Amino acid sequence: MKKNDVSDGCRSLETNASGPIGSSGIGRPEAGEQRALKWSGMLLGLSDLLWIPQAGLLALALGGLLASFASDGIAAGTSGQLPVSLVISAAGLIVLALLRSWLQMRALTGARRVARRIQSRTRADILAAVVRRSPAAGFPASGVFAAQLTEQVEMLGPYYRNYVPQLVRLKLVPVGILLAALTVSWLAALILLVCGPIIPVFMALIGIRAKAASAGQQEELTRLSGMLLDRIRGLETLVLFGAADRTKEDIREAGETFRLGTMRVLKIAFLSSTVLELFSALGIAFCAVYVGFSLLGDVTAGTWSGPLTYSGGLFVLLLAPEFFAPLRAYSAAYHDRAGGVAAQEKLTALIQDIGGLEPRPDTFGAEDMPAQGRLPAPPSIRFEDVSLELGGRRIYSNFDFEIDPGETVLLKGASGSGKTTLIDCVLGFHTPDKGEVLLDGRNVLTQVENLRRHVVWLGQAPRLFHGSLKANLLKGNADRNAVSEEELWAALELAGAAELVRRLPNGLSTPVGEDGFGLSVGEIRRIALARAALRRNAVLLLADEPTAGLDEETAGDVIAGLEHLAHGRTALIASHNPALLSKLPGRQVDLSTCREVARKAVNA
Repeated sequence: MKKNDVSDGCRSLETNASGPIGSSGIGRPEAGEQRALKWSGMLLGLSDLLWIPQAGLLALALGGLLASFASDGIAAGTSGQLPVSLVISAAGLIVLALLRSWLQMRALTGARRVARRIQSRTRADILAAVVRRSPAAGFPASGVFAAQLTEQVEMLGPYYRNYVPQLVRLKLVPVGILLAALTVSWLAALILLVCGPIIPVFMALIGIRAKAASAGQQEELTRLSGMLLDRIRGLETLVLFGAADRTKEDIREAGETFRLGTMRVLKIAFLSSTVLELFSALGIAFCAVYVGFSLLGDVTAGTWSGPLTYSGGLFVLLLAPEFFAPLRAYSAAYHDRAGGVAAQEKLTALIQDIGGLEPRPDTFGAEDMPAQGRLPAPPSIRFEDVSLELGGRRIYSNFDFEIDPGETVLLKGASGSGKTTLIDCVLGFHTPDKGEVLLDGRNVLTQVENLRRHVVWLGQAPRLFHGSLKANLLKGNADRNAVSEEELWAALELAGAAELVRRLPNGLSTPVGEDGFGLSVGEIRRIALARAALRRNAVLLLADEPTAGLDEETAGDVIAGLEHLAHGRTALIASHNPALLSKLPGRQVDLSTCREVARKAVNA
């Protein structure tokens, strides 16, 4: 809204309080990580395929040894000496075993490294989305958020380090072993070919149920974590209201539900293991029966030429368990997949709930690179042809608005008229669909980090943290040692909180509970105002309903403090409070009707 065109400067404001829906790519590997996981699976597969030459060497060595014992031409002088072929086979087995161990170590180490990287990036993405979220927006319960950031992100690890490499291994090893067995006996290869695919089919059917059970169990774990933390934080209140026994019953019921869910997941796991072992054992048994009857001479079919030899039969028997090993490993890892996919869905829902992974423009030129250091002076703010849609509804359409350097603007209007959204845009929490928000003529998104280090922000629900009162007051100062005791008391005097702190048992050292537990809403608001007053390097004041829910005396102190803070700064204050709008000097703008309704000179 330009000051020289206030009658029609606000165009097409629509209301919505929702946040943007973010990307659904949370917890997924990047292209390089996908290649690394595939390479780990290939190394695992290669290590398994090396069993084929090991089995061949072992079968040939034992077969030759048996033939030598059965031969009538053993010279007496060679008694006690090992055949050269057996020594060569033993050396080959050792070399191949060492190579297999090295390949497996490389594969598992690489998969674990990639999985940890994905987990770390997922946590960083979630925390980055939280940081980009508007301070005025709601937030999931801290217990729920903590559970999702820990347990559910942790479940991504087994999914990527176990399941994904096993999937690649599954595509290589059974085919290689099947072809190797085919060179000796087509019937043995047929037995493996028939029995092998049955395992993945049954595991896929069980896996559908496992995924649903895992998702339900994660939901119960999140709910239980949130309930426990919330009840612990409010334990004093529960005791005072005589609700402790009812709370114990609620926790008992939640724990019982979690126990039953755990047993359901375990039941499915045991069922899948039973199916897995059954069909693996049947496949190996069929091969063993065929080889046994062939060596006894009862079965003469199944080979390409001639009867099955001892070496050939031993080769097939050695390959059969390794044929099923990747299938068994894949089936076991399928439960990790169920947990990982369910965790991805929960984390995606969390990201959407807290506002999404909103992309940042990367097309700024060199002249628009983020400014560093102190902002030189109170900035000008300009909304230039801004259009913004949140949650499927349009908030601004071709919206123009301008604030001069050092000017105080008071925003009024009905709930949802766009006051909070306007402040969030100035702070860079929303990216316009069209147009720009300019700070001193430059896109605000290029200056977000530096801007937030030089801004005073006050909301209707300021946050205090667990710790001393002094530590809370110094939260907004990078160099806490630079703030003297006198300056702390001066800030408290400004906020009308000095007398309150003097009455506390330990003064500035008095401990404060999480979220200001132990203080009233008005007292928390006064402490937050004093904390804001200590931001001496700030050049921009932003306040969103700073007097909401306060009594007249406390609201008066906050208004007086805001007037002091606005002096020498660019100020943008949103409020419904008639007392604030009538007492605080500045230009008033009604966003409901998009017109300037009053203007008063700012006190010198």
